[in-house]
Amino acid sequence: MKIAVIGGGPGGLYFAALMKQLDENHDVTVWERNAASDTFGFGVVFSDETLGGIGNADPVVAEYMSRRFARWSDIDIHFRGQMHTVGGQGFAAMSRKELLQLLQRRCIELGVDVRFSTVAPDVEQLADEYDLVLAADGLNSAVRTKYADSFKPSLDPRTSKYMWLGTDQVFEAFKF
Repeated sequence: MKIAVIGGGPGGLYFAALMKQLDENHDVTVWERNAASDTFGFGVVFSDETLGGIGNADPVVAEYMSRRFARWSDIDIHFRGQMHTVGGQGFAAMSRKELLQLLQRRCIELGVDVRFSTVAPDVEQLADEYDLVLAADGLNSAVRTKYADSFKPSLDPRTSKYMWLGTDQVFEAFKF
């Protein structure tokens, strides 16, 4: 099968690696408009259940990830001046940049053709040349926008007091 992936973020790279692992004869090409070292956002959090799924699908990726994790079994919830600790949750986190690097490495190991700093060809051209075209081009997806009449995406903006901040500080528990 000939597969085109538009977008070299975690979703596109992991899909490409899994497809190549599923059948080494798959011809998988990923186009990423940014450089390999570019990233947006800074952290990715996984539940133990999600990590189990990753481990079942690709033990090599799971092993790579496990070397870089910060792990917690407790969550500290800070609300209205009080802190409540809830145990037994099972979370792990790593930097987005490290996640991208290990997925890039895995794709290269498996023989995926990853093209950084390269805008993907038009979807119609890819559809003519490939058996499957996967749009993994992120939040502001050009593919989703182009095919909005078919995909019918919707956005329901809300007010939110949630904000994500990054720090080098090590915490004993996951913080909310």
